[in-house]
Amino acid sequence: MRTMKNSVLFLLGSIFVTASFTACNAQDDYIEKAPARVETTNTFKARDARVIASGYMTAQFDKRAFTRGNFSANDITITQLTESEAKALSERKANDSGSSIGYMYAWTTLTYLCKTADGSEKELSELLVWPYSGFNWHPNQLIIGCHSTITSNAQCPSNFSNLPHAGEINMLALFAHAASQQALVIIPDYEGYGSTASSPHPYCNRELTAEQVVEGAKAGLDYFEKNVKSMEDDWKGCAIGYSQGGAVAAGVLRYCQEHKETSLRLQGALCGDGPYDPLATLKRYIEMDKLYMPVAPSLLLKGAVDTDPDMIALNCSYQDFVTENFYQTRIFDMIRDKALNTDQIQAALLDYSYNHGDDGGFVMKAQCKEGFLPYTKSNSVDGSGKKRSFELENGKGYNYCTVDQCLKPGVIEYFRSGAILGDVPEEKLKALENALAKNKLTAGSYTPGRGFTFFHSDGDEVVPYCNFESVRNTWGVNTIEALTYQSATTLHVATGTTFFVSYCGKLVDEILNGKWSPREETVGGILWTRR
Repeated sequence: MRTMKNSVLFLLGSIFVTASFTACNAQDDYIEKAPARVETTNTFKARDARVIASGYMTAQFDKRAFTRGNFSANDITITQLTESEAKALSERKANDSGSSIGYMYAWTTLTYLCKTADGSEKELSELLVWPYSGFNWHPNQLIIGCHSTITSNAQCPSNFSNLPHAGEINMLALFAHAASQQALVIIPDYEGYGSTASSPHPYCNRELTAEQVVEGAKAGLDYFEKNVKSMEDDWKGCAIGYSQGGAVAAGVLRYCQEHKETSLRLQGALCGDGPYDPLATLKRYIEMDKLYMPVAPSLLLKGAVDTDPDMIALNCSYQDFVTENFYQTRIFDMIRDKALNTDQIQAALLDYSYNHGDDGGFVMKAQCKEGFLPYTKSNSVDGSGKKRSFELENGKGYNYCTVDQCLKPGVIEYFRSGAILGDVPEEKLKALENALAKNKLTAGSYTPGRGFTFFHSDGDEVVPYCNFESVRNTWGVNTIEALTYQSATTLHVATGTTFFVSYCGKLVDEILNGKWSPREETVGGILWTRR
């Protein structure tokens, strides 16, 4: 297998942006309810794949900036091309004196039939990307890209033709460049996005999401080999993901090993800072008493309330578990509507805190030179009447809320000590606990096979280190590659950039070249900084 080239690594660093976990009124509880469950047998067949759109893209970046080593997103232009333009560009001789370097790839978006959260089959959507060039080649790798948390449907992989160049999906697509990995890249939308945007997203549902991604990868591979070209005879596969994508990638490898699914030839999964243990994550949030991204526990709760059969049977609602102040921020509407990304939701929560916090409403805390203070109008100026300068970079760890601003006292105490205080019915608390526990990566009697590689920052404030410890302590370091990342700056988004820029290519090569081996190691690296 080819080693990721330094130029592509550099390009990855400059285009990676956010990999994060990312109106209701008082009378109505607008919950995205899945339809009545229909027990069916999954009759998926690869021939059910259907093309939605296709095209060609070129990624062009400034050669001088590359040579200087001071890349920024502004130095990159990703442009859609017609087929004739792509062909002409592929035949053009390299510009030796030139001001730019370019790579091209072709893409297709598909739908495929698969089982969904309500037990029925629906058409899910996905993106396929592969190198486009004038020479004869065949992919020697299958990369299954598992995207991080999104809350805006506009960010989903199947919306590839409209995505900005500075994004995670374009970053994953770079594995398709013939100058780097020469891979077929398949990036499925998760249920609740793309073709199923009108359905609730079963957030952190390990088994279901893994099955959907596996079936999507099989459909995409089948389409590619029947309609584009064959893979090399000795091709191999790897799943990659960060944040929610890290948990999905690990779930995909477990699913394939557990169900003896060999058609994708998965050699392993590279998993960065993933929520492998949703229950431990919620308990850690309560222990920290800080929610740097309140959307994260909201997504956990919403996914369980909307799609877990036991919670649906108990008629659970969001208001059973969250404070009225938090509910009034309309966060569950924002997640349901899928119009805002995680940064925009964080900004909306800050705006709500500023306008309503002084009146007893939901309050965020934001950092200023005096420390963290409630972000309200009354704190907008200091004692001398000078305007305070708050650090409000969304998703970067500069603002948070305390847990009691979001969760009811009974929920907090139950997940802290197991005590029942009475303001939330015991059966609903236990149903939520079970909904989170069943989606733990290490749940059950499964014994992991080869290829699990975990990379996790020991200071991640959004996906706490306890997720990594849950896997390492349950499966043991003799069965996994366990890499603890240490740095003076350990924020979730910055760590994601380091994961992709400094480690991803090398670790994927180890997996695909048979050099993977179980071990535990502490690593460090240079963090990406904004320019």
